[in-house]
Amino acid sequence: MDKKRAIIIRANLLDREFRATKVIKTLTNDGYLVTFLCWDRGIKTNKSERDEAGDFYREIRLKFKAPWGNKVLFFLPIWWCFIFFQLMVTKWNIAHAIQIISLPPTVLAGKIKKKPVIYDMLDTYEDTVLLPKVIRNYCVKIDKLFMWLASSVILADEAQIEEVGGIPNSKVVAIYDSPDTISKINISHQKNDIFTLFFAGLLFSGKKLNLDKIFTAIQDIEDVKLVIAGHGDLVDEIKEWSRKMPDKIQFIGEITHAEVLERSAKADLLFILRDPIVPVNKYICGSKVLEAMMCGTPILVNKGTSTANKVRKENCGLVVDANNIEEIKEAIVKLRDDPELCKELEVNSRKAYEERYSWEIMEQRLLALYGEISAAGNYSKISNLKINEVGTNK
Repeated sequence: MDKKRAIIIRANLLDREFRATKVIKTLTNDGYLVTFLCWDRGIKTNKSERDEAGDFYREIRLKFKAPWGNKVLFFLPIWWCFIFFQLMVTKWNIAHAIQIISLPPTVLAGKIKKKPVIYDMLDTYEDTVLLPKVIRNYCVKIDKLFMWLASSVILADEAQIEEVGGIPNSKVVAIYDSPDTISKINISHQKNDIFTLFFAGLLFSGKKLNLDKIFTAIQDIEDVKLVIAGHGDLVDEIKEWSRKMPDKIQFIGEITHAEVLERSAKADLLFILRDPIVPVNKYICGSKVLEAMMCGTPILVNKGTSTANKVRKENCGLVVDANNIEEIKEAIVKLRDDPELCKELEVNSRKAYEERYSWEIMEQRLLALYGEISAAGNYSKISNLKINEVGTNK
């Protein structure tokens, strides 16, 4: 019997990569021989998550220095040539491209080799920044063309169907970016001496995180402090706030994902107030609310987002208008002064995670998708597979 071989493609290293890490770990545990094609852009990282993927995969790097953000688009032809060459000389049964910037050469190689290709959208790349409507819509059309050419499309949130106006593919599965390190942290909640908020993530201005709103809101609230971790172009601004409010704001820099989860579990409140003016913020719940659910910690979120819809549905946090400082203050004070409400939100969070959002459930979906695609035999047969209802545990 021929061995199961998968090739995962991501324009990133595993040092700051969680989606590819979890996919690799899931597939290797299921007996797949996994090759990981990645792009080493020559940017050093302070913390590594590489060990999370295990030792049973092969990595092939493109070592070519390139920037982050939109400037990387000028270097994509080099990345695409690397992908195409490696796919043509490497043995594989299924190719799994994460994000659109890795998909075109993967689809071409799949067509030539008559092998199935999975498009893992993760986020809609053209919606991570604010683009003129005409340019954005043109990019979406190109994106949808490759959705149609792929054997299957994986969504990070079922709201992405609305974001792009429908997915032109007969095999669509929602696999949330849920954390998978629950066994490594203590999720028991002990009341902190001071009501503690915690945020960790990419601290870039283009993400419209509204951190200044939370800083302003806590200035006049007693017995509240905020701990922030991460890296990005907002770090200098955050450090300046912490200098002005040393008893309120603590910036701790980059930490590992395991420590993020540990601190999330120990915090009294998490928050993600991303502005829905950036489309990706509006349509993708992201990993933060899923981490909050796993840790059983209440979360404060901004209205008008997919995240807010899930928080309301699961009753695991509070929804506010991030542009209304008084509303943010009232929500924080309400939770600080009502431990019974916090306990109710904690219980709801854990129940939602265990029943609908855990990585164990996502693993089942991923392996079921791989199994169905493998059973289909080749690229041309995939379009006849039955559509799964996204967002359900099957």
